[in-house]
Amino acid sequence: MKKGRLQDIILIVLFMGILIGIGILEWVRHDMHFSTIENRALAQEPKATTESIISGKYTKQFEQYFNDQIPGRQKMIEANATVNKDLLKQNVVRNVYVGDDCYLLTPIPKEPKKVAQKIADHINKFASDAKKLGATTYFALAPNKPTTMEGKFPSYYPSYGNYNTNQLLSLINSDAHPIDLRIALKPHLNESHLYFYTDHHWKAKAAFYSYQSVINTINKNTGTNRKVLGTNDFTWKEEGLPFYGSDARETTESYATKSDTITVATPKFKEKTISISYNGTKKNSFYFDNYLTNSSIYVNRYLAYVGGDYPEIKVVNPNVKSGNLLILKDSYANAALQFFARNFHKTYQVDLRHFNKMKITDYIKQNHIDTVILLNNVNSIYVTPALTNYDHPGQGDNQ
Repeated sequence: MKKGRLQDIILIVLFMGILIGIGILEWVRHDMHFSTIENRALAQEPKATTESIISGKYTKQFEQYFNDQIPGRQKMIEANATVNKDLLKQNVVRNVYVGDDCYLLTPIPKEPKKVAQKIADHINKFASDAKKLGATTYFALAPNKPTTMEGKFPSYYPSYGNYNTNQLLSLINSDAHPIDLRIALKPHLNESHLYFYTDHHWKAKAAFYSYQSVINTINKNTGTNRKVLGTNDFTWKEEGLPFYGSDARETTESYATKSDTITVATPKFKEKTISISYNGTKKNSFYFDNYLTNSSIYVNRYLAYVGGDYPEIKVVNPNVKSGNLLILKDSYANAALQFFARNFHKTYQVDLRHFNKMKITDYIKQNHIDTVILLNNVNSIYVTPALTNYDHPGQGDNQ
């Protein structure tokens, strides 16, 4: 009897010790504001009011705050993932398929034709309107990682990126000059560093091959002879600290058997300084080096390409005397801007999710645009209506 009572006392003391320890940690440490691994803001300490206490709102808010700020939260998330992987042998985690070759792949759902038709109607009308203003439009549809690697998905967990691509491209009129960038990448699929293992973006090499395809199409259509840069015009290096990208933030590093780095393309040729302007700031580089050296393993290191999705970026290239290009884009264009900007005197990159100053046809007139490239990946253009809202831009990111 005494032995049992002693055990009960020990358990109570241990339990109270854990609670007190957690309480002390909560008191002495600063609250975290953002969880990189979950890609979301964390709940902050709520303020108690008579109304919120009576209604029960405060209790719910405090519970969420406590859960979000509990010490070691990230370690617990990763430990749970390890159990799921090693003991339960799960290969689908939070909608991410874990491939045998280390690629993390998020499947693309099959989209109905009516959705594709609505997107195509917006693109076709815009291309027609731009043509009346003297600007030629090129709709370049980029294959994302799950589309290019669709064959890696098992039959019980299919992905429909190629189906969605074929469906949309078939509905685009000739005024929009549809370009299937799968064709540009096909000869290079045996190369490494086209896509990240753990992130949903493409890498600079894939963006470069797509750039070549688009400029070749522009030259053929207009009879111009803009120089198409080659791979040998650049040095290609993997730089920055290793990181785990957006797909790994879903699975945690337990499933990420290979980390990623950023491909940096440096021109071998000499050129006058190119000016890059955004948010009232000017730079002379297409790379933001601070994102290459951020020590967090879950950092969004893709931001190294032009710093992220700014509403508007303006590039002036004194090495080219003519051409005003407008790129309407999602984040896939960020890795490609450095290449396109070297073929035009002025390049404007606009993200319709965040830019809200004017209609895009007015933007074309104001900046004397002669060429428009619509560069989106096949997933984002389906799930983000703002990317084809040319008359009322700035409706936000729907992903």
